[in-house]
Amino acid sequence: MCIGQSGNLSDWPKLLDKHDVKGAQALCTSFADSTEVAQQVEAQKCLANVALSGNDVVLLEGDDAGGGTMRGGYKPEAVDEALVHLNLGLKLAPQDLSIHQGRLHVLEASGRYSEMVKALKESVSTYNGKDALDAWMAYAPELVDLRQYQSGLEFMQVMDKHYPNNPDVLGNIGAFLSYLKRESEAIPYLMRAAQLSPKDPINAWDLGRAYDYAGQTDLADQWYRKGMSLETDPDQFKDSSCLYGKFVEKKLHDRTRGCTIETKNCSAEERTACGAPQEPGKENK
Repeated sequence: MCIGQSGNLSDWPKLLDKHDVKGAQALCTSFADSTEVAQQVEAQKCLANVALSGNDVVLLEGDDAGGGTMRGGYKPEAVDEALVHLNLGLKLAPQDLSIHQGRLHVLEASGRYSEMVKALKESVSTYNGKDALDAWMAYAPELVDLRQYQSGLEFMQVMDKHYPNNPDVLGNIGAFLSYLKRESEAIPYLMRAAQLSPKDPINAWDLGRAYDYAGQTDLADQWYRKGMSLETDPDQFKDSSCLYGKFVEKKLHDRTRGCTIETKNCSAEERTACGAPQEPGKENK
């Protein structure tokens, strides 16, 4: 322990929980030059959190769905300072997954998506733990929720280079391409994913949706049904069946069959096939 250190380094989360930012900063700074590497690493993690504490802002950003999102983020200068500490931590402990994750989270939370993709390239080349794939894949649904489809696509393309022929990676690439309305590009990825993982209901369903949006109704019907036949979660099966009922109604033009499916799986207000036919031109797309 270096001269000037006082207190337990492990206390820093408690200090930040109490909004004692100065106390946490003083504590962690005193361990930043410790003779023990583990303490130096923990100090950098702490100081990254200190940099962000109290520097919350509201971000208004555009998204790839043609809208905008208002959400919480951090002041740019606070993000810059936090990244300095996280990068120092990674130099000291390149196999510490939590720092890799922390860096990706900070970049995502601050809307720095291109930097996030760049950071992933470094992380996948550096960290070699067995839990790496699952750790990186966790960001895909977050980018979907943020409707940052182009960044999600680029993120998954980095994954594809390091995890080739992985059905989950390929399926996500196909899904992001579909979100971007690039169905003709999405279909080959989703087909490969379905072939590599033939019992995965998500890839089969997503392939059906891509065919649906591409106007290939027969193939859409085939893969929608395939996806439902593989689904083991009762709630998801019900949701998928409801959507399929609408497909039968509007794309296969079979209102009777569509009504039967919707009655069993959709809420009353969703049973569009069971009411009077809508006027031409007013059908839901």
